[in-house]
Amino acid sequence: MTPDLPVVYLPGIDGTGRLLYHQTRLNAEFRVRCVSYPQDDRHTYTDLVRLGVRALEETGPGVVLAESFGGGVALLVALARPDLVRRLVLVNTFAWYPRRFNIQVAGLVGPWLPRRPAHPITRPLRSLFFFGPGLSPADQNAWWDRTADVTMRAYGHRLRLLRDLDLRPRLSAVRAPAVVFVSPNDRVVPVPAGRLLAKRLPRAKLLDVPAGHAALIDPRVDVAAWLKDDRLWA
Repeated sequence: MTPDLPVVYLPGIDGTGRLLYHQTRLNAEFRVRCVSYPQDDRHTYTDLVRLGVRALEETGPGVVLAESFGGGVALLVALARPDLVRRLVLVNTFAWYPRRFNIQVAGLVGPWLPRRPAHPITRPLRSLFFFGPGLSPADQNAWWDRTADVTMRAYGHRLRLLRDLDLRPRLSAVRAPAVVFVSPNDRVVPVPAGRLLAKRLPRAKLLDVPAGHAALIDPRVDVAAWLKDDRLWA
């Protein structure tokens, strides 16, 4: 694959677009555009799809890289504008979030948590869910620091959006080839959710690396290498 093809990054539930910093090779060798979501409680999936489409219209047709919550946005972009999406890279994500109980619990406890979930008080507990084994405290804190200004209100709103997301019946209509990444150490998105994506997307390959949910900061995860590996896109 030629690096002339741009990469549009659709972030996870933080919505900041700042968490691609560990993908140094990708940032050095490709033209990367990071989308950020509104940090309010009014936006819809339609609004987020517009942001993704606008980014692709400005960069030209390219690769859509998405993680976690952003996977649903990426799939909707690919369905709405297949002419703009040449490839999909879907990291620890889903077409339907299977842990419905988690969404309910988050809604109940959210009002009792600090206004900003990256607050130092909550970091140790949240780190158990987000990071795989072996990631240094310094790397973990660097990740949290980049999302420190995201409010619980914005997180909670995007969690509520997940309740109505179910793209499983539409996956067969996605035309772009895809690489679907899953991690057995992911405590947020279960592996079967990713395997279902790889099974139902018409042109998908599955990758399994024992990273955590925040896989894009794991040194074993090299998106640039995936994009350049012709075997994954044959």
